[in-house]
Amino acid sequence: MTSHEHASSGARPTAGISDADPATVAEIEALFRTLESALEAKDAAAFDQPFTEDVVFITPAGAIFRGWHEMHGYHRKRLADSPDARAHFELLAVRLLTPEHAVVNVEQTLHTAKFSVTNRGTWVLLKRNETWWACSVHNTNIAGRPKPDPLSDAPPVRLLR
Repeated sequence: MTSHEHASSGARPTAGISDADPATVAEIEALFRTLESALEAKDAAAFDQPFTEDVVFITPAGAIFRGWHEMHGYHRKRLADSPDARAHFELLAVRLLTPEHAVVNVEQTLHTAKFSVTNRGTWVLLKRNETWWACSVHNTNIAGRPKPDPLSDAPPVRLLR
């Protein structure tokens, strides 16, 4: 269907093919729990394991890393500089564009002894050989919004539709 045909139909398209089924949401949630554990362990290799070779990763400060090796160098340095960092990812929305492509909106809170910061991110995931991989991540700081420690009483995954 061309954009002209769509415009004349009067219907507005949706981005996703459907809401993600519970099993898919559980797989994607497990990916983010793995990321939390890797951050707490200060293990950049484990944190960066689920990213594709050609990932584009944009930090909350706006730095852009193209490719796994650039991103991994950044994460190695950042984790070494924040030895007490803990993180929590809350999935805000999971949309499947195809059965093997998802857009996931998350809120991440990072705590250290010196500061706490929250950002929201858009993650583009793809599934290959039964494994979800992150191929694009864009994070944005949320300024001036203190949050309680989500690790003390982590809320259940909440999906907005």
